[in-house]
Amino acid sequence: MGISSFILFRHGKSMPTYLLSSAARNICKKEKLFFDTDEETYNSEGALKYTRLYITDMPFKENYSRMLSFSVYDEPYEFQTVTYDWDDTQNEYFKAVVSDDFDDNEDLLFKFFFAFLSEFPDARVWIEEDWFYNLEDMKKIKASYNNNWCYIDPKTFK
Repeated sequence: MGISSFILFRHGKSMPTYLLSSAARNICKKEKLFFDTDEETYNSEGALKYTRLYITDMPFKENYSRMLSFSVYDEPYEFQTVTYDWDDTQNEYFKAVVSDDFDDNEDLLFKFFFAFLSEFPDARVWIEEDWFYNLEDMKKIKASYNNNWCYIDPKTFK
């Protein structure tokens, strides 16, 4: 399908990349997921500006199709600040964490995002539709899990 997912923070409210990466590592330990990282870019002051994370629920060499790949950006970062015409708040958002295609791994994506939003409840998840998911939406989804959760408007969950 080729759909990406995004963890958004309000512009100016994102966490530094090293904290997001550390939180992802801790989430993986807690959730019994496998975690790896590569590609790191630092600015002239030595601050981490970008990294790649890999998360899976199987050892990496056993099944690469179960792996989620994420790019993590430090605010500010070129082309990562966005607004959405359909968002009535007209807030600007920073795309702090961006996944590659997650097709057939919706369950793994949910597990990671639920844990991530539990750590950062002000964050939002956006999956290329005209809505966001917040922590309360994720709790409703978890209560009656549907593997197609990320294709359904959270306003329809009860």
